[in-house]
Amino acid sequence: MAEGSKSINLASLSLEQLAEVIKQLNTELEYLSSSYAQLGRAHVKFLGCLHSIKETVKAENEERDMLVPLTTSLYVPGKLKLGNRKVLIDIGTGYFVEKRAPDAIEYYQRKCEYLKNSIESISSAVEAKSSQIRAVQSVMQQKATEQSTKNASAST
Repeated sequence: MAEGSKSINLASLSLEQLAEVIKQLNTELEYLSSSYAQLGRAHVKFLGCLHSIKETVKAENEERDMLVPLTTSLYVPGKLKLGNRKVLIDIGTGYFVEKRAPDAIEYYQRKCEYLKNSIESISSAVEAKSSQIRAVQSVMQQKATEQSTKNASAST
């Protein structure tokens, strides 16, 4: 049932085999759902960074008082200097790069677009996987009904 594998005639499988297929599909669906959630959180984080840069580099913020984080719980007072219009951006796993504000904005816009496309792709994969699960459940229900009908007619 997975992409890259050949199609399986569901009607030819036993109830136990169908239950295994559903179990496998549910595992794949959980993985896709987890990936979808992680990408969504990353997208929100990058949108926040993009918004922060756009708001921070405005001319009216020159010499503005601010708190600079040294650790997660320790901040020191500082002043915002926008003379060179450079910002530090988080590129992942604790690495930061100094970029000019327009370049940083472009970087985060690119990241947001990439994540948006990835989220859409995973969303369609989740839909497809859910559809596959429903199809297998339908065949499983038909087989169970047929089996119970056979058992009822055999006992009479």
